[in-house]
Amino acid sequence: MDPSENNTPGSHDEETQGEHKETQSQSNQEEENETVPLIESGAQADAEPKVITENAVRVAFLPPAEEADLPISESLVHGDASYSADDNSSYSDNEADIDQDIDDALDEGYMGMECTLERGFSLNEAAIARDLRYERYDEVAVKYERSHSFSKYQPSLKHFIPVRKSSAEKDEMPLDSTGLYGFVSYSWITSLMWKAYKKGLKEEDVPICSKYDMCDYNTDRFEAMWNEEVKRKGKEGASLQRVVWRFLRTRLIMALTFFMITLIMGFVGPTIFMRFLITWLSTDEPVTTGMIWTAGLIFSEFIRIIIFGVVWSISYRTGVRLRAACLGLVYKKLMRMSSLGNKSIGEVINLFANDAQRIYDFVVLGPLIIGGPVVAIGGVIYILWLLGPWALFGMLTFLLFYPFQYGISRLTGYLRRRTVTVTDERVRMMNELLTCVKLIKMYAWEKSFTSSITEIRKRERHLLEKSAYVQSISLAMAPTVPVIAAIVTFLAHIGAGYNLTAAQGFSVFATYRAANFPLAILSASVRAWMEFEIALLRIKSILLMDELEPYLKTPQEPDTAVVLDQATLAWDAVSSFKKKKKKKRRNKKDGITPADQLMPKVVDLKHIDVLFDLCLSIKKGELIAVCGSVGAGKSSFISALLGHMRLQSGEVYLQGTCAYVGQQAWIMNASFRENILMGEAFDAKRYYRVIYACNLTQDVGAMPAGDFTEIGERGINLSGGQKQRLSLARALYANRDIYLLDDPLSAVDAHVGSHIFQWVIKGALRNKTTVFVTHQLQYLPLCDRVVYLREGKIAELGTHSILMEDNKEYAGLYRTHMETVENQEKESKTEETDAGGRQRQDSVISGGSSLNGYQKNSPEKSPVKEVKKKPEDGQLITEEKLEKGDIPLSTYNWYIKAAGGYIISTLVIFTFAANVGSTAFSSWWLSMWLSAGSGNTEVVVGNGTVISDNIADNPDLFMYQTVYGCLILVILGTSLIRGFAFMKTTLKASSSMHDQVFVKVFRSPMSFFDTTPSGRIINIFSRDMDEVDVRVPMTMETFLQNIWLITSSLVFVCLVFPHFLPFLVVLAILFLFIRSIFRIGIRDFKRMENVSRSPMYSHVSTTVNGLATINAYGKQEMFTKKFMVLFDENTCVFFLFNCAMRWLAIRLDLLALLVMSITAILSLILRGSVEASFAGLALAYAAQLSGIFQYTVRLSTETEARFTSVQRISNYTKCLASEAPAIIESKRPDPNWPKYGRISYRNVQLKYRPDTPLVLKGITFDIDSLEKIGVVGRTGSGKSSLGVALFRLVELAGGSVRIDGVDISDLGLEDLRSRLSIIPQDPVLFIGTVRYNLDPFEKYTDEAVWSALEQTYMKEKIANLPLKLNAPVVENGENFSVGERQLMCMARALLRNNKILFLDEATAAIDTETDSKIQRTLQEAFKACTMITIAHRLNTVMACSRILVLDDGKVVEFDTPRNLMANPHSAFAKMVAAAESSIPL
Repeated sequence: MDPSENNTPGSHDEETQGEHKETQSQSNQEEENETVPLIESGAQADAEPKVITENAVRVAFLPPAEEADLPISESLVHGDASYSADDNSSYSDNEADIDQDIDDALDEGYMGMECTLERGFSLNEAAIARDLRYERYDEVAVKYERSHSFSKYQPSLKHFIPVRKSSAEKDEMPLDSTGLYGFVSYSWITSLMWKAYKKGLKEEDVPICSKYDMCDYNTDRFEAMWNEEVKRKGKEGASLQRVVWRFLRTRLIMALTFFMITLIMGFVGPTIFMRFLITWLSTDEPVTTGMIWTAGLIFSEFIRIIIFGVVWSISYRTGVRLRAACLGLVYKKLMRMSSLGNKSIGEVINLFANDAQRIYDFVVLGPLIIGGPVVAIGGVIYILWLLGPWALFGMLTFLLFYPFQYGISRLTGYLRRRTVTVTDERVRMMNELLTCVKLIKMYAWEKSFTSSITEIRKRERHLLEKSAYVQSISLAMAPTVPVIAAIVTFLAHIGAGYNLTAAQGFSVFATYRAANFPLAILSASVRAWMEFEIALLRIKSILLMDELEPYLKTPQEPDTAVVLDQATLAWDAVSSFKKKKKKKRRNKKDGITPADQLMPKVVDLKHIDVLFDLCLSIKKGELIAVCGSVGAGKSSFISALLGHMRLQSGEVYLQGTCAYVGQQAWIMNASFRENILMGEAFDAKRYYRVIYACNLTQDVGAMPAGDFTEIGERGINLSGGQKQRLSLARALYANRDIYLLDDPLSAVDAHVGSHIFQWVIKGALRNKTTVFVTHQLQYLPLCDRVVYLREGKIAELGTHSILMEDNKEYAGLYRTHMETVENQEKESKTEETDAGGRQRQDSVISGGSSLNGYQKNSPEKSPVKEVKKKPEDGQLITEEKLEKGDIPLSTYNWYIKAAGGYIISTLVIFTFAANVGSTAFSSWWLSMWLSAGSGNTEVVVGNGTVISDNIADNPDLFMYQTVYGCLILVILGTSLIRGFAFMKTTLKASSSMHDQVFVKVFRSPMSFFDTTPSGRIINIFSRDMDEVDVRVPMTMETFLQNIWLITSSLVFVCLVFPHFLPFLVVLAILFLFIRSIFRIGIRDFKRMENVSRSPMYSHVSTTVNGLATINAYGKQEMFTKKFMVLFDENTCVFFLFNCAMRWLAIRLDLLALLVMSITAILSLILRGSVEASFAGLALAYAAQLSGIFQYTVRLSTETEARFTSVQRISNYTKCLASEAPAIIESKRPDPNWPKYGRISYRNVQLKYRPDTPLVLKGITFDIDSLEKIGVVGRTGSGKSSLGVALFRLVELAGGSVRIDGVDISDLGLEDLRSRLSIIPQDPVLFIGTVRYNLDPFEKYTDEAVWSALEQTYMKEKIANLPLKLNAPVVENGENFSVGERQLMCMARALLRNNKILFLDEATAAIDTETDSKIQRTLQEAFKACTMITIAHRLNTVMACSRILVLDDGKVVEFDTPRNLMANPHSAFAKMVAAAESSIPL
């Protein structure tokens, strides 16, 4: 071979490259040109950011389109898949230019900010502080290691050292280093409580979670035990209850041991010391004897208080550990799945929101169930010994209450289970509503959704009413049972002719009171058991869900990347079965609520084969295109390579790491940069090359804070194209071996699409293995091979040229595509899927908020200028406001009004007074009876008469007995009335609040949904509503009851001992001081706990939606770690809130002990001047105060803390702005409006929020009746904003829009939106039936619905479903492919038959053949209406009457396609020329 031939290319390249990099050798240039490399190594970029080494790998990129409108290389135009040397030279020239740009940018000061940028993506100082705090968790955390030695108990046993010197860091949990005194008295939290009182608590004041309570540590321990259980017993036989017992048995046994000591101490006080003290009062024994009994009474109560503090201290920590372990394990399980199967997002969020509390309540309250039987046995023995067998009638009454309470609790548990199911349904519906709120507003479907939610809420309220009434009776009966038991005991005893002394009577009465706490706690304990069982069943159902079995193997040949060997793969699909009786019941409600019609109560999973007998081998570095019609299995093909399906037969081999770009882009609520990095280390050069390659430079430049700009949930503030390019940039930055691209060009215009194909797919990924699914067949000739799928099978395989020569289906499809003017264009994250029910990311209408104010308003900027923008500017999501100070009176006022007003509320409070008053009066009546004694009745003893000392000889015995006995009926009657009245008023309040906040949120403008995470709104409707429905009433009812009990107790003590009054004043001052100081800390902890939940819920929701992407990139550990930290943050404030309550409780118990001590001492001093019966009454009620006083004060604080949920709901109700009214009666349009469909935009100015720039800048144009208008323009030019203005999703900043001469701003929103139709870019189906999705208001006949389906080619598909029009549509419409969903959206628009139709790239997810049919349908069915079509693919609008060209929010051109094409300098003509250059000839 002639050496000159060898040298020519090298010399040419050397000359070309010499202009840019003179120092590089010829051999290096040749090597570089032979291979277009991907990404520069991170290590080199960090070490020498400005030097490009010989071995550096680089991303291929293209300068911004405006600056370099370079034609696509001739090789592309002629369909040649290879690049020429000249192309490589040009490519390298451009690459070197960009290298220089980036180097200059780094020189100008970018590296000076490296410390901030490497940290990642914080938007402000608070966020940076939060990141630093999260990093501390890694430093503090300890890893769980299995140990059988006694040393594992050392950290807990150290708490029994009397005093320990704190060695913990300032931000660590002080409890870990506290001694016995601090452990028992909770003094370790005093400093935080004091700080709260002085300054209020901030996030940074709270210590980080204890290392032994952390989610990671406890999840690892719980997971190890669960895995052992499954291994030993098998999946079906595994008992989660057994694992829970193993997890907490040691701490539980310790807590129960201490609890038994408190029961003994509580029993010893009244049975021994109080009885002897009252006996002593009526004798002449020396004072020292009385002092001994008084001291014994006080000491036994003191020991009870202290030991009880230890019980709670142990239980609280055990509770938070089990809570963390269970939910941590559930999250880790979710990370090992590719979809939720038969679970909905609402169910999962509800589990994290409400079942967490149930788990904790079980650990804290459940074990206390043992107290009831122990006290009952002790009470029986004592009363039998003291009064004899007749007294057992009273004890029998007491004991019968146990099965009654148990039955009540079982009933409550049953009702709770039913309620939870309905609540799940409501939360699921709310989640769907929030996801699709934009579409619901555009369809004017608010009424339908409101009626659905209202119907579900009505059912929920009905169950809540039953549950609350049962619970209320239980609660009302608890304090009355000791009184009724005492009445029965004394009536039986005296009726049998026995005597009863004051010492006996009030000793027995105090014993019943002492036994009452375990009894009162019994209902709470049983309920905690019931609800815990429900929670465990829900958790176990997730833990037992089938995980995907790994089936990917490594191929034998080193040069092979992917091999499919006769592989048949299936999806897990949801199938539903309903019981006949349920069907009958629900048919009555058809048309009322979609959730009723369709959400199956019995769901099962089955496997549906969707890919059959696939045989394919892909070499490393090969570019494989995959195409096929709707439902052919293209997206499933990608999922099969990711390992997300079930391999039924055959083998799948894959070598190397994967990057995945989904058809529906998954976007995190984080900064733009964090979305690209996704946990990878930041490498400046690699990062900016990716930005250039994905054509994102201009987009970043236009954002308020550059790439620090926060992206909303689901990418709400990005257009469809931006979301897809961001997803592509993430894949490119990840630098993986195999790239699986599921239609990545669907959402971008032709120019950007061809740029990305050339510079990313054919350039940057040139040496990577790439599987490229596409509907854009013009790119297929440039791929190495083409796979044509039909019905899940590989119908054709080979190079494009060979397949064209074969002249089969593929050749026909390709020719049809290239010839048809109505070429389909996919605008945004659409997705082909089988009907197998695969879990997918939900979508909202394309860039509805478009850029939310981020628009292309400046020329290309360098990276430096972008970075220097203030990060605060880019914050989209508003921080959740943490309320400060007292709960305002207006909140209580709002709650009272919601409950029915002040008169009703006052009457309800008086029912409490009547109930407690009747029990108090019975005690007072007993004292009067005992004081009256025998009534000075003389009895014959021997030969003489003496005054009897037997109470049974009183002549008024019948009167005393009758009144005393009738009081049982009064007590029971007032209990029932009180329970019913309270239940009705509180549920009226919660239902009224729910309805108000629901309407207010639903009627909010779109800007609210753009800036508020759905997790925060779901928090209001799940956890906060649960608080208001269940916990606020329960806490408040007990509080009101106890207030009256305390009042009656203090009144009795003061009546018997007036000298107690001065002490009462001092005690009241002391009590008010303690409460006023430390309720602030408790309230602040509760508020912080409320706020800390939202990020956790949002994270869970984001995770569930992005499972496929997270698993594809192997980021499970990163997301799990973030969840653990967010959960630990919540655990910490949740634990501190409960400890703060107990801190207050133990101090108030000691204060109540002072009351009893003073009463005992006064009875000691005033012996003889006060009758023993009344002294006994005072002592019995003073002893009762000890437990009830602290509990009531704690309840008052807890009620206030729980009212933070009411306050949050109130704030939403009062502070949210509302859209315009749905209907304005005085401005209702004519029923036939719009008659002609003329649209007039006059100087229209639009901005998405007050603080964002204008996106439409004074545009003016007119559309005539029946015109078909095409709207074109680059991303961010304002195309989607035209629809936003037309549908009034955002009110105009200036100008007006008129339809048939009517200013639309004068109309009600329902009147306006219901007269317009939209076919969205992203097809969205709602939970319901097929019919409900097409016709939610049941306006049309079945014939009309079938006709619409026929015109959209869906009739055959729906007719083949078992239930036809009543076939269920599951969450996100996942049992239909995206193409089928799009066709159903078209059928929906056909049914509405409005005069104006807005199409947002509506045929994106449809194959060429169906598309051509649909285009004909559109032309025929909508010929009598005005159509506005947004298009990126320009030939879809060539048949339009006129073309509207937008740029930067302004009208550039508006004329017929012919006139615009006739002028070669017109913007539209240039666009067409650029687009055509990307189509191979």
